[in-house]
Amino acid sequence: MSPFNPIERIGLHQSALIFLGFGWIEREQPISDFGIDMHVEIVNDGIPTGQIFATQIKSGSSYFKEETPTGYIYRGKNEHLEYWLSQSLPVIILIYEPESKTVFWQRVNQSSAIRTEKAWRIEIPKSQLLEKSKHDLLRIYDNPNHYVVMKVGDNSTGVARRVEVSILVESTHAKSRVAMKKMIPEIIEKFKRSDYHRNEITKQRYEGKEAEIVFLFFYESIRQVDGGYTFCRAIWKNESCEYKINPFEADEVVSQIEIKWDNYPAITTLSDANELPKGKYLDLANVLHNTIKELHRDISSNFERYKRDKQFIKLSKFILSKKTEFESLNNNPLERSGAPLECKDLNQLLRESTALMHNIWIVSSDETRDENNIASQINYYLNLTAPKINHYDYELQKLK
Repeated sequence: MSPFNPIERIGLHQSALIFLGFGWIEREQPISDFGIDMHVEIVNDGIPTGQIFATQIKSGSSYFKEETPTGYIYRGKNEHLEYWLSQSLPVIILIYEPESKTVFWQRVNQSSAIRTEKAWRIEIPKSQLLEKSKHDLLRIYDNPNHYVVMKVGDNSTGVARRVEVSILVESTHAKSRVAMKKMIPEIIEKFKRSDYHRNEITKQRYEGKEAEIVFLFFYESIRQVDGGYTFCRAIWKNESCEYKINPFEADEVVSQIEIKWDNYPAITTLSDANELPKGKYLDLANVLHNTIKELHRDISSNFERYKRDKQFIKLSKFILSKKTEFESLNNNPLERSGAPLECKDLNQLLRESTALMHNIWIVSSDETRDENNIASQINYYLNLTAPKINHYDYELQKLK
């Protein structure tokens, strides 16, 4: 029987005391689980955040024998590294030096872990003393750069400069609403100053001016991007902007930014099980396309009549009489099912066309808008939808 070595327990408890000193929650893992000794949850103003990282704690002077000018070298087995890299939580390795009673740390990831001929190694910096690293550890979840911009769009109107951005977020941040709420204002500030304009007209009108509306769409995976399944949306509007926009009912407001948390559990379980077969998808897509096409044709015809006779009440009554058709756009079967990956371009085209047409209903049924505003917006959305309708057959042919 091996003699009992209290150093391992002392190192674990010393680390736990430091985390408790931060005001965070430490949860020792009493059952052996292949290299995770403790989970630590960040607490903000006494409120647990759900931001958790896993730790592996090594104790004893032997872990400090291989030293560089800047840190200590830890060497491990490949099976441990693969396990840590596959964790859904960030993994931190801690080493405890018993003589000085100090703990140092490093995050284990693809960039910090260096593979060797036999296994792998990682340098644990001397500068990363655990008791002085609360701010640095917070940045694991509080980092505004943990995202990739997938698409920037300019949907400016004659009365407002509007920028729309699709963003792929690192999984660690996507799963934490606290982290997202810290990230979103940073992204908003960045894209207020977007230099992209969709054409020369908007460029001449808005070049050098900050956006008055920034609309963000967040995704956690490429599959969600392809399917258009956001886990979060956020919109900021300048207080002086008179343009009315109500794309969703906000769940909360942070720094004048409205945030909507979409159906996250359903999105994360999206799989091949609820993905439509190609034939069934195309049948439903054609039905939706025809509904959009007919609605666009009828409204366009009535709008042209309005431009001649200026009978706005007739135009308004006609659009409002199409409530059933507009509702069918929002409740179409494709909203509840996944598109085959090869149909992603067609699916995106349909989603954009659906949203644009539904915006006509939104502005037309808004009693706070005046005639000029409603008419200009109807014309704007009709013009944006027309090329998408015409492009549908091209996308359809690509799938055959």
